[in-house]
Amino acid sequence: MSSIPAIAILSVMDRYDDYYRSTPEVFGSAPNQILVEHAGLIDPSSTTLEIACGQGRNSFFLARNGMTVHALDQSVEAVRQVKAVAEKEGLAIRTIHSGFADLRPEAAGYGAILVFGLIPDLKRDDVAALVTTVEKVLAPKGLLFITAFGTWDPAFENHQREWTEDSENSFCSLDGVVRTYLEPGELVALFPGLEVIHFWEGLGPEHRHGDGPPERHGLAEAVFRRK
Repeated sequence: MSSIPAIAILSVMDRYDDYYRSTPEVFGSAPNQILVEHAGLIDPSSTTLEIACGQGRNSFFLARNGMTVHALDQSVEAVRQVKAVAEKEGLAIRTIHSGFADLRPEAAGYGAILVFGLIPDLKRDDVAALVTTVEKVLAPKGLLFITAFGTWDPAFENHQREWTEDSENSFCSLDGVVRTYLEPGELVALFPGLEVIHFWEGLGPEHRHGDGPPERHGLAEAVFRRK
């Protein structure tokens, strides 16, 4: 997250550490549905990278199905929890405590990359850096699974009205929380060199974060393949 001041990064990471420490399964235990539906396309002999793995639900799904995963997160607590489950179950998961900008690719690149729920937390410059990282580390014929929030999200107008606009459709709260929204079709436009396998935009399912209130997000989701 290169464009966020260091003090803001520490604040956001501390917030996530506290949340993960106090709340089991913040984002639920089930893997993302587009991963379930398209996991069969991943080369089982390759390594998958999950960027911003959180508490590991998607990494666990792949590893429990015999795949090798590198699970990366800037949260110390997230990495600790994923590592503990992987060691307990004997899963082929290597945890990496790092931001994506410092990532070094596998020799042959990653056969799949998962980026679920990260784009909303990034400023625009960091979204561009994420695209660069994906292009650098994704193997030929590799798959990218990715989601974002769109401007049709129910919270968009509140953030537009109450937070400070940092760049186009990207807002920042007084305590350093970032929320970035993409325009319709923008997720696909971020990766013009990749083949679109799946793309959908709309309102996602109702869910809760921990014991919080029910909510729905304006969601864009895609599966890409490197040509």
